[in-house]
Amino acid sequence: MGISSEKSDFVVIGGVAAGPKTAATLARRLPGASITLFQKEEHLSYATCGFPYFASGEVNEFKELLLTPYGVVRDAAFFKHTKGFDAVTSARVTAIHRDNKTVSVEKTDTGEVFEHGYGRLVVATGAVPKSPPMPVADSDKVRHFTRPADAVSFRQSAQRGKVESVVIVGGGFIGVELCEAVKDMWGIEVVLFEEQPQILPYMLDPEMAAIVERSLAGDGVEVNTRARVEKIELDAGGCPVVFVEGRDPVTTDYVFLCMGVTPEVSLARECGLEIGELGGIRVDERFQTSDPDVYAGGDCVETMHQLTGRPYYMPMGSLANRHGRVIAENLAGNPARFPGILGAFVLRAFEINAGGVGLSEAAARREGLPVRAVWGSFTDKPDYNPEVKTLTLKMIVEQDGDRLIGLQAVGKGDICRRIDVYSSLLGRGARVADLLDFEHCYAPPFAEALDPLHHMAGIAAAGARGTIFIGPGELEDKISEDTVVLDVREDEEIAADPLPGFVANTSKHVIRVPLNDLRTRVEDLDKNKRILIFCHRGLRSYQESLILEQAGFERVGVLAAGLQAQH
Repeated sequence: MGISSEKSDFVVIGGVAAGPKTAATLARRLPGASITLFQKEEHLSYATCGFPYFASGEVNEFKELLLTPYGVVRDAAFFKHTKGFDAVTSARVTAIHRDNKTVSVEKTDTGEVFEHGYGRLVVATGAVPKSPPMPVADSDKVRHFTRPADAVSFRQSAQRGKVESVVIVGGGFIGVELCEAVKDMWGIEVVLFEEQPQILPYMLDPEMAAIVERSLAGDGVEVNTRARVEKIELDAGGCPVVFVEGRDPVTTDYVFLCMGVTPEVSLARECGLEIGELGGIRVDERFQTSDPDVYAGGDCVETMHQLTGRPYYMPMGSLANRHGRVIAENLAGNPARFPGILGAFVLRAFEINAGGVGLSEAAARREGLPVRAVWGSFTDKPDYNPEVKTLTLKMIVEQDGDRLIGLQAVGKGDICRRIDVYSSLLGRGARVADLLDFEHCYAPPFAEALDPLHHMAGIAAAGARGTIFIGPGELEDKISEDTVVLDVREDEEIAADPLPGFVANTSKHVIRVPLNDLRTRVEDLDKNKRILIFCHRGLRSYQESLILEQAGFERVGVLAAGLQAQH
């Protein structure tokens, strides 16, 4: 089995992310220590976040998710000889005995059961799929998507041509990623059902999620929100039938249950460790549990959100690896702390990227924070660059004081860079002015001379000075028959991208005046009318609003982020 003795200085339960990171770091800090890791599955340290890309065929073999950067499989021999600790696979820990500091272990391949002692224990048991709230038929064609077998099973079925249609239940992170994995490579018809009014409901505000939803629809995915699945049965041929409230049943070849995960805390609960209010193991900033000899990290714990000070649960491989380092440092006698999370995330769905960090507007308001939203649409490189791509940003700042609260980004362009920069500033309590001061690297192949974050700071400052910006989600409520819609785009743009139907149909007054002509035609406009200015990204609209304000117009609004945010 590779166990050096019946007792180890350190025992780690769990071998995916936080567990191996803890053991490997600890072995480097304390070379003479005996460290044993028990992993209930056959595979160790696999890249769970890569499952959608293996399912799609973008990753050729499952083995690639187990490799080091230099092509060596991360197996028990690798961890023993390279990292310096014992890793035992197919070894399920069935109980933790804190009174005598032992764990009970069952070898799932042989049935052998034994006890193993520890000096210090690390619990990294990860997460498990949430139990479906509705009846679900027992079938290999109805699966979660959290374990290697889930990805392998679908990939094999798709390769054999056995899957022509898929239903995805749940429009969160994994559900949205799977849309691309299923549709793009295999050409399989995809129907997504999400019970909430929007996809990505706990990540993005509705206006940003709407951009992602429109993009998915454009790529051939049928997205259904406010759709509650009542049950999943099998027809006479064994195909899943999905029953949705108020809709006709949908018969399909395969169903993915993507309704989220919950911390795996059964061992922790049974041995009396304290469980937090969100269902994760309660730990301090060093990841010490209620037992000073037991630490825990990864997807089985809940930590604090830096902006709210409240418990927060975010199962991410990036966070789990950071947890492991902090745990190991403390176990080795080197004080280290985890500051809490800011909630940074990013995902890809076909050609569109979506991500964010900090609090969304909805989350900030739930916390009782007085905030305002700042919108902007940009390119990630100069417009003349042949590789230029677009992105739309929504920034949340304090109403008074302008402290940064959150950023969301959606588009085909490089959003990751902007989220990372914002995250760094957010973790230091930065304000809008700090966005103007950050120094970015610039060359036309990579970036504009002024980064979109610089522009967002400028838009925030303009809003504080009194410019009225209308967000994409407010547009329908702000348009009325008496609203003058001032379209400042060039004729070619208007022909290629007409105003949204509800705008043209609602307002009786649509006036087209390109920005360069406004000063000579300002007298054509009625100062008593409410004017809402449109352009492609918002910059020209803002410039036009300044011209009108200088001319004495007082009822002027700007469509923030322009028409780009409507697509």
